Amino acid sequence: MNLLSKEAEAELVDRLVAKCTEKLLSVIENEYLKSPYIQQKSLMSETEITYPFLKKLEARGLKRVKLDDKDKTVFYKRSDVFELMDQLAE
Repeated sequence: MNLLSKEAEAELVDRLVAKCTEKLLSVIENEYLKSPYIQQKSLMSETEITYPFLKKLEARGLKRVKLDDKDKTVFYKRSDVFELMDQLAE
């Protein structure tokens, strides 16, 4: 027993696909618009990278970015982190 006609079911599927596509494009756009730099704390939280692993990445060439010598906040360039990880994975 079908609750919807084939036409209604097709319409519902089309609408769901359109909404999912819209949401996915929105997420992709928001990710793209993020700052090219990420705080160390946020990077560790988002990627579950540990502090010792970050130190190993730094030893392999990952550059820390600080606004000045007195500042304790550390940033990394997102693309540098993932490019270095890709190189190490090869």
